Amino acid sequence: MYIKRVQKSNRNSDKVYEYLHLVENVRTENGPRQRLILNLGAVNVPEEQYKELANCIEAMLTGQEQLFSEDRKIEKLARSAADKIQAKQASDQGSEKSEEPIFKEVDVSSIQAGQVRSLGPEYVCHYMWNTLKINELLLSQGVSEHILSLMQALVTGRLVSPGSEVHTWHWAEHRSAIYELSGHPLKGSLNSLYRAGDLLFDCKDALEAHLADREKDLFDLPERICLFDLTNSYFEGQADANDKAKRGHSKEKRSDCKLLTLALVVDEQGFAKYSRLYPGNQAECHTLAEIIDSLVALRPNLAKDRTVIIDAGIATEENVVYLKDKGFHYIVVQRGKAGFIPDDTLTMSIIRQTEEYTVEVKRRQDDNEALLLCRSTGRIGKDAGIRSSQENLFLERLQYYHDGLGKKGHTKLHHKVIEMIGRLREKYPRASKLYDVDVQVDETTARAKAIVWKKRGHYDTECRFEGCYVLRTDRMDLTDQQIWETYVMLTRVESAFRSLKSSLGLRPNFHQNEERADAHMFISVLAYHILHTIEHKLRQCGDHRTWATIRDILSTHQRLTIEYNVKEHGQVYRSHLRLCSNAEPELRSIYQRLNLKEVPLPRKIMTSK
Repeated sequence: MYIKRVQKSNRNSDKVYEYLHLVENVRTENGPRQRLILNLGAVNVPEEQYKELANCIEAMLTGQEQLFSEDRKIEKLARSAADKIQAKQASDQGSEKSEEPIFKEVDVSSIQAGQVRSLGPEYVCHYMWNTLKINELLLSQGVSEHILSLMQALVTGRLVSPGSEVHTWHWAEHRSAIYELSGHPLKGSLNSLYRAGDLLFDCKDALEAHLADREKDLFDLPERICLFDLTNSYFEGQADANDKAKRGHSKEKRSDCKLLTLALVVDEQGFAKYSRLYPGNQAECHTLAEIIDSLVALRPNLAKDRTVIIDAGIATEENVVYLKDKGFHYIVVQRGKAGFIPDDTLTMSIIRQTEEYTVEVKRRQDDNEALLLCRSTGRIGKDAGIRSSQENLFLERLQYYHDGLGKKGHTKLHHKVIEMIGRLREKYPRASKLYDVDVQVDETTARAKAIVWKKRGHYDTECRFEGCYVLRTDRMDLTDQQIWETYVMLTRVESAFRSLKSSLGLRPNFHQNEERADAHMFISVLAYHILHTIEHKLRQCGDHRTWATIRDILSTHQRLTIEYNVKEHGQVYRSHLRLCSNAEPELRSIYQRLNLKEVPLPRKIMTSK
């Protein structure tokens, strides 16, 4: 084997490209010829190291460790080339269980294991990708068959090893067996992966419509409920080329970063129906009409006899009127206490009681709407804790400002003290609304001389409403318990966001232009479709573990290569056996629940002299 430099030019330009080919001399009927073993690509290797690289590749194929290069760069290039040659030359050795035993004379001391790749999580994700028939939809949208494996790697990477596209590329190339499952792409470069993401986002509407229909058919989903909520992702960097990158209220408290907002609609089973991206400063209350109009345009059947569930941040009077005009039913969290007074809480009826919490309600209704005051003992402690913590910090800071009026170096000007207290009220809103604060001023010096605060008259009333919220609905046909149980389905969309933000790499976003940032977010949404389908299918079998737990169990299943020297007819050969590790009992039970074979890929063997 030796390295040969090859020059090629583009017919449409004068630019010349240089590649390195690994070749060998062979005898043919027409005389000696060069046979191409592998195109190494545009590798930057000095000419004086060509022989070292060729020898190192040959050593890895034949197991001659003494010929390995001491140059780590050469060794890395040689390993990548040897892996590709072995994959190219490998032939199927039948099924995982041979019909006939094969006995060979093997040098036990030469046995080595390497090229270990993660297989279990990828296998399950690959199965769900095929079950959802994503490839069929992409092909119908004009996507080339050669790009499908890159698209699958992008989405599967978010489920198995969440991170940026650069991280996904390294994972797919060096740590995962995803390409062995889905097929090796013609060109698996980082730029190819980026372009695959761009194409995925171009097919967004078609993909979401297809997945919604496919999931409905697979699990016979009722689709009576639409749950709506928003979250955001922050950018690393300035993102100056992205018009959607705006500063706003960060869910991750990253006020130092620009944001991008994701709106998501899911059904009562937690399956995503539609997603849309907005600028980072988008107000929640302004997105409902726009996203529902977009969803109905994409899937008109969702406009028929559906109930929309939204929380208080979106449930403005304007949005409720919009839902009525569009013919949607609604269950929303009413802002404020809707005229309920503390005495009403004494006559509430219990609709749910467990060891952990009790839920009580009181109903008031007119001809068209019902209002439910709900009180959860589980929320009482939480609300009281938040209020108490804010109250202590609020009062402690007020005392500090007051004491500072008589000390050197502290702010004393009246208007400056007013500004400080205003900022304090913004920081601790729950405590602020419970206190009146007065700043007394010395008219001659315009300086504050005292800060006085006292509890407001409704302090006790507010405390008695801790753990309470009001639900508003036009579903007069439902009982109190049914209304509450339908509302708590909103936790499904919250669960979806938790999955997106924890297991699926939604945050942070490293892209600096709008198209790539949008594609990054959408890839996480696609990954959520696969994640939720896996979890839902397992739940049907009584397995309620989350994907994070399932993924850890599946990670023990590996794909690896066993190398050894074998002696046949007096000659020694180097054999490379590619196989799967044995599935452990807990892992096998997951495969059985998903109706998967225990051996994802067949054995492959390649022998070289």
